[in-house]
Amino acid sequence: MSPRVRQLVAISSIIVIAVAIVFVVQRIITGYLDSARDEVGQPVTFVIEPSESVDSIAQRLEDEELIRSTTYFRLRVQFSGQDNDIVAGAHPLDTGMTTSQIIDTITSQENLSVPETTITFLEGWRIEQYAEAVVEAGLIESPEAFIEAANDPGWNDEFSFLHSRPSGAGLEGYLFPDTYRFRTDATSYDVIRTLLGTFDERVNAELRASAEGLGMTIHQAMTLASIVEREAAVPAERPLIAAVYFNRFLIGMPLQADPTVQYALAGPEDWWPVIEGSDLQVSSAYNTYNGPGLPPGPICNPGLASLQAAFSPTETTFLFFVARGDGTHAFAETAEEHQENVDRYVRDEQ
Repeated sequence: MSPRVRQLVAISSIIVIAVAIVFVVQRIITGYLDSARDEVGQPVTFVIEPSESVDSIAQRLEDEELIRSTTYFRLRVQFSGQDNDIVAGAHPLDTGMTTSQIIDTITSQENLSVPETTITFLEGWRIEQYAEAVVEAGLIESPEAFIEAANDPGWNDEFSFLHSRPSGAGLEGYLFPDTYRFRTDATSYDVIRTLLGTFDERVNAELRASAEGLGMTIHQAMTLASIVEREAAVPAERPLIAAVYFNRFLIGMPLQADPTVQYALAGPEDWWPVIEGSDLQVSSAYNTYNGPGLPPGPICNPGLASLQAAFSPTETTFLFFVARGDGTHAFAETAEEHQENVDRYVRDEQ
């Protein structure tokens, strides 16, 4: 082999070795830059705003210790043509993910997570207050949309416990009060379905059957429970208050429940107004001073304690009660006893 050929072979070998070294080094560097920041891995919800730039996303990923290099991230995204494929929204990432895995995740709709919001529906709220809470949480734009969904007759097809309602009755009383978490893209129907589903779980078949033992439909027992919810301030008195109204119902005596008048008089400015003597004459099917029997339906959405009290009232002969002024009530069997209590607790305050 001539010296010239040996020289060319030597140069070629050097070039090959140099290329190999560069390739190995490049692989080592790339592997390092692509590797996860954390071997164990911690979950991170990474929210990408609509129209956010790749530079901004890269910087925030580095700030949250999800990637090692903003430059590497930008080059990977741009050279792969994925810079226009990034999806806005909340992505479930992990500090144990590689940069490649992160890019695959944020350019896919498949694993996109949706933020959630918490809504607390209080015991004793009426459906309009529920609607306002859903609007305040940002799920819907107007209370009317929620109320319209609640009046959809299709709910009867999904939940059998609603069958005892009179035709045309809404869902007042059946939206179980509790604290819930909803996706921020939830609709009125999603919220209502969750509330009804919770009612179905918490107001079980055994509890519902106790209404039949009282000679009442579920709807009637629900109506009684809603009145108890608005009347009772002390939990221990709920079964007694339920008993008074149940006893009046049985003998055809007007319930004379102030909360039903509040329900009839209420408006958006005040859903539970303070009533005066003249208000007791308001013409409304919900005014239980006007005649015997229960109002057409629940006046609020009662909690489980009031439901249990109404479905299983205390066995007593009480027909009257009056507030003592401290949250408790004085109960009586006769009108004479009741008048004595009124003289003692009401007139003394005046």
